[in-house]
Amino acid sequence: MAASQPVPLAPGLIAGRHFVWGSRTFLMGIINCTDDSFSGDGLHANTQAALRQGLRMVQEGADILDLGAESTRPGFQPVSEQDELARVVPVIAQLVREVNVPLSIDSTKAAVVRAALDAGATIVNDVNGLRGEPDVARAASQARASVVMMHNQRNRPFRDVIGDIRDGLLAGCAQAEAAGIPTERLIMDPGFGFGWRPQQSIEMLRRLGELRDMARPLLVGTSRKSTIGAVLDLPVQDRLEGTAATVALAIANGADIVRVHDVREMSRVARMADAVVRGWQPPVSDAILLGLGSNLGDRLANLRRGVELLGPEVRVQQLSALYESAPWGVTDQPAFLNAALRVETHLSPHDLLAKCKAVEATVGREPGPRWGPRILDIDLLLYRDLRLDEETLTIPHPRIAQRSFVLRP
Repeated sequence: MAASQPVPLAPGLIAGRHFVWGSRTFLMGIINCTDDSFSGDGLHANTQAALRQGLRMVQEGADILDLGAESTRPGFQPVSEQDELARVVPVIAQLVREVNVPLSIDSTKAAVVRAALDAGATIVNDVNGLRGEPDVARAASQARASVVMMHNQRNRPFRDVIGDIRDGLLAGCAQAEAAGIPTERLIMDPGFGFGWRPQQSIEMLRRLGELRDMARPLLVGTSRKSTIGAVLDLPVQDRLEGTAATVALAIANGADIVRVHDVREMSRVARMADAVVRGWQPPVSDAILLGLGSNLGDRLANLRRGVELLGPEVRVQQLSALYESAPWGVTDQPAFLNAALRVETHLSPHDLLAKCKAVEATVGREPGPRWGPRILDIDLLLYRDLRLDEETLTIPHPRIAQRSFVLRP
């Protein structure tokens, strides 16, 4: 099977995070706030359990969290609007304060979509592909949300797998355009397992590359699905290896996002598949270094608070000793207390910088002169072997040689 090389796409910006399509595969972690999920991982109305699951998934490498409160498995029992709202909206409202990844609402009900977007979700994942309730598209448009446009083959006549998917996606795109949703906010999902026999879902995966000419990111969700069970004759709890195979093949055929239950394992599968499909070179350096400084208030407490607030997406691997340094630029101010951190993260450099700025603001940093006093200052000094020279970000940091607290250790 020939691997399909992804068509270059313009980078996407979702909830302030940069998604450089084609650079790697992104992971969407599934959080089922249901009691009848086909995969057996439903959390019903347990907000704290869902919050813990979301935090764990982000730590394991999820780039997006997809939350739903109504099962979409074959033969599912409909959930009332009020029950769906009660199950999912409180989880979104809490998660948006705890994680720095976009949250997606998996729902076909306009009222649920609106409430989820109001609570902080920034992606609408509609298994009807905007061809159900018209107000879903309007809600997404008004919130300037991104939309996962899925083709659902259920109760539709069959002609050809890819032809039917293409027609369905184009029909959804027409609904998006009518609602004022720009094309660059659309993500295409061919709908693996939705109304297809197992052999048709397998054909979809094999021919996925034929959809690349739609020039939008492709999302594929095969995780633990019945097609895997049919081929391997295994119950849902034993479908990890089958999921891994379908995830790797989806990436080989052009998937940009994979929607998965098992984030840690599928993150490793995606990294290995990306190395084969997109190319890989051993990094010259695997270090990501941050520099922290404070010269206002309780300097040590400010540094400690900054380190605490970086988690769980930024994991501290090594912390330097503390060093005091004279101020730079504006010398008429107190001395700085500094430290360097070696960290590991799945965040891109731009997203890591945004995370650092958010931490500074939380600790209490306010706008001021460029070289003025700081309650907390966090600089991105080094990001593996990346070299970047942009208006808002230069890597390595242009004054890293002046950071003696980095060089001494």
